[in-house]
Amino acid sequence: MRTAISTLFLSSATIALACSAQMASAQTEAAPQDSSAQAASGPQDELGEIVVTANRVASSAQKTATALTVYTGADLASAGVSSVQTLQTIDPSVNVTSSTGAAYVAVRGIASTDVTEIGDPSVPIARDGFFTNRSFSIGTSMYDLARVEVLKGPQGTLFGRNSTGGLISIITQKPTQELGGYGSIEIGNYDTINVEAGANVPLNDKVQMRFSGISRRHDGYRTLTVINGEGDDEKTLSGRAQIAFQPFEGFSGLISYQHDDIDAVGDVAAQSPLGQMPNIADEKRFPNYQPTFTRLKGDRVRWEFSYDALPMGLTLTYAGGYDRQKWRHALDASSLGGTQLAQFLQSESPRTWNHEVRIATPQDAPFTFQGGYFHFDEKNTIDSGLIERSGPFTNQYLIKFDYKVKTQSDAVFGHATYKFGDTLKLSAGARYTWDKKEREGNAVLNLQVASGGFLPPIIVTTPGNGSIRQSKPTYHLGIDWTPTTRNMVYAKYDTGYKSGGFNSNGSAPSVDYEPENLDAFEIGTKNRFFDNKLQFNAAAFYQIYKGYQASQTTAVISTGSGTFNVGSAKIYGVEAQMIALLGGLRLDLNGTYLHANFDDDVGSVRDGAGVSRDISGNRLPNAPRLSVTAGLQYAIPVGQGTLTPRIDGKYSSAYYYSVFNDPDTRQDRYATGNLSLTWVPEVGGPLEVQAFVRNFTDARVYANAARNFVSGVNTYQFQPPRTYGGRLSFRF
Repeated sequence: MRTAISTLFLSSATIALACSAQMASAQTEAAPQDSSAQAASGPQDELGEIVVTANRVASSAQKTATALTVYTGADLASAGVSSVQTLQTIDPSVNVTSSTGAAYVAVRGIASTDVTEIGDPSVPIARDGFFTNRSFSIGTSMYDLARVEVLKGPQGTLFGRNSTGGLISIITQKPTQELGGYGSIEIGNYDTINVEAGANVPLNDKVQMRFSGISRRHDGYRTLTVINGEGDDEKTLSGRAQIAFQPFEGFSGLISYQHDDIDAVGDVAAQSPLGQMPNIADEKRFPNYQPTFTRLKGDRVRWEFSYDALPMGLTLTYAGGYDRQKWRHALDASSLGGTQLAQFLQSESPRTWNHEVRIATPQDAPFTFQGGYFHFDEKNTIDSGLIERSGPFTNQYLIKFDYKVKTQSDAVFGHATYKFGDTLKLSAGARYTWDKKEREGNAVLNLQVASGGFLPPIIVTTPGNGSIRQSKPTYHLGIDWTPTTRNMVYAKYDTGYKSGGFNSNGSAPSVDYEPENLDAFEIGTKNRFFDNKLQFNAAAFYQIYKGYQASQTTAVISTGSGTFNVGSAKIYGVEAQMIALLGGLRLDLNGTYLHANFDDDVGSVRDGAGVSRDISGNRLPNAPRLSVTAGLQYAIPVGQGTLTPRIDGKYSSAYYYSVFNDPDTRQDRYATGNLSLTWVPEVGGPLEVQAFVRNFTDARVYANAARNFVSGVNTYQFQPPRTYGGRLSFRF
């Protein structure tokens, strides 16, 4: 009977996948499991289970009724994924865009391109449940990982905070009762030396500690002519200390501290004439005319306390944290050919608080409930400006920004489920969010510098003051059916909301823009077949996207705003994923088909030059029509160990970086591939040796392509070129 039902599910899912161009989303299980992933691993010839917290409670990824991918820390390290940016190389649903020292994430074509002090991410990144708006340090927490969960679609009930597109949840290892440690060293071309180490130290049965850290360094991937420098390098240090304690029955606590330090050139951009593709033979060598640098010092403290001995089995949890960062960045803002030298100097010092109080019923009962209150607070100081580096006004600011910004978000939420027997479950949730943003300060424009000396020394001070208050409820309804222990079908409806804001180009008063709203429908199925040797997951989504917030640089002196609502869009697509084991052979296949277009009646909006352009029917940025990742590996017994060759890669169809779908901001279709050869002395042994080549095709792939109307040029950033090396890891 079970076999018949399983076969029926597989056949139905396959037919639905082939026949519906408007459906799906998938859950990916990471490859080889280990204890670091909190996985209940089965035998080596079976797929193990991974425990996730996508619904804020521990559950099997295969029994969690939402589209997600999950990767263990061991798998990410083996694949060379050490940052959110490199996560896109193995996940077809994720696209990450670099943005001159910062970055933003797109999932299913939904992204926030506004990385200014007012912007919020559409796909936030939670580090052990802690949210920050600024993406300066998103690359510094991807170590000593239990797993990374990529949740797709709006998470507006349990994970609010503007998560209209989805959520990337980074979950680190926690202190345990076992004494042990681990370490790894990776050496490669571009003088790469990456070191990671950690130790778990239980003091007694009530107090445990854990220490871990990284040092990541490599020379620049780009040679910068004219200034004789390098760019796209890395020099990152980070360390984390944690203490867990259980002083009495029912109570548990965790306090962690992390320090980050980045001192590098950072990402750099090639220039071309405004509106034209770059005319460069080699993306690894191009001119820059002024130095770029990235400096970051950050400190983050997080705590969580839980008490589960309340009446009726209730559990009360309080989680909070404080994050302080000091970010300094210099960007080459010279004109094409360096005829006029300039730098854009950025300085931000955000301080962020998170607080959440949550109460939950026992999760093994027919009726379960979670509810609570969330508070987010960010205070940021902006000291930035465009400074001349040549001519009669050398080292004078053309325009200078001095702002103080406060962002606050409060929410109450509740989420309930009810099980009808062993196979059917209903869920419903709601969240109400109040957002507030305030900015005080001025932009100071020197007209004499701006006119090249044509005008007298006239200083124009423009208040940058702005204030918005917005609120919105979001909802969830869902049903899932598990006819067997290895098969699930689910359907759900979610709404999403991302707050609006205000902006200007500095020489004009602030201009408000409205929130984004999303209605999302999803159906899916998750299945295991053939004694846990085949996994097939698929799902379907249809999303109505209203109030899309587009971002575009504008000239220094103009009345155009940089971020604006451009109308509505329809997003639908298919995602499916398969993992198959056959003896020592393993096949991974994960694909996404995505239709993400503005409505046909959106009409005209102004670009960065102030020109009205019709974007009706245009494709959303960062939304390739087709994206596929695949991997094939084979474990070969060799003596007392196992040798595993692996090949994997990613294909992406073309996509745009701008709502205007200009050919000069288009990434053509591309394919990248990786090779690795891994040896372990025995199953579960303490040692692993790996040789690897990443992006062996040496494909040129943009990390960003933009028309920059401040400098009057097009700018292009690139993903890493071919890299190779070796990695030794051990644990004890």
